[in-house]
Amino acid sequence: MRIGINCGHTVSGEVGCGAVGHIDESVEARNVGYALETLLRSAGHTVYDCTNDHADSVGANLSNIVNMANAQPLDLFVSIHFNSGGGRGTEVWTYQGETFPEAENTCKAISALGYNNRGIKNGTKLYVVRHSNAKAMLVECCFVDTDDADKYKKIGATEFAKAIFKGITGQETESEDLTMSQYTELKELIEKQSAEIADLKNINKQLVNVVQTTMIYDFNDDNMPPWARPAVQAAMDCGAVQGDEKGRLGLSYKDLRAICREYRCGMYDKLLE
Repeated sequence: MRIGINCGHTVSGEVGCGAVGHIDESVEARNVGYALETLLRSAGHTVYDCTNDHADSVGANLSNIVNMANAQPLDLFVSIHFNSGGGRGTEVWTYQGETFPEAENTCKAISALGYNNRGIKNGTKLYVVRHSNAKAMLVECCFVDTDDADKYKKIGATEFAKAIFKGITGQETESEDLTMSQYTELKELIEKQSAEIADLKNINKQLVNVVQTTMIYDFNDDNMPPWARPAVQAAMDCGAVQGDEKGRLGLSYKDLRAICREYRCGMYDKLLE
């Protein structure tokens, strides 16, 4: 589907900017609108950004928006806004109040976030609705000047974008939660990897055992385990351990353990007395 997205009004502080209350309409319309554009593009839709940030007047802003929309072969034009005036809830404005699936479902999807569904309104007097060539709807997400806005700040622009996306396409965005099949697949993968890790640990244990039973330590150097070197040196100093004519000690791992036990018992100190 070819969809034009307009983030309503100009940017905050400019001529033609939106309403300001607990939240700023111009800011949040762009937060929701641009998030919606991203979702639609990710789903394979052709999206045209029809947002006009700067204009000399309100009329120029509206004219610029419509010109951008009508320059493209759109299937649907969507203008994102936030309401003001002390009310509560969400609503969608269409030409002559026409009820079509995208508009009706957008109301339902946003109201599912916890907002009053104010339904479809007659937007014939709204410039962008009246002058757009494509089927058009103007979405009033919620009110900026009531507790609607406080609720919005907790929910966030992304969730509103997801709701409008669902309303337009009839599709859910990809959930971050795992489905049962995904959970089962992940569980099986973890169990498989855990088994492989256990096998590797067992292999490593066997290799260590081989090294311990076959390794011969000829010199008190870096090849000898650090924990054994002080004991071996003490044994050499008192003459308890002596090398051959080439100075090779010929100690096994079991010898190192025995030397350490004797060293801790102070046997080599007695030999030095």
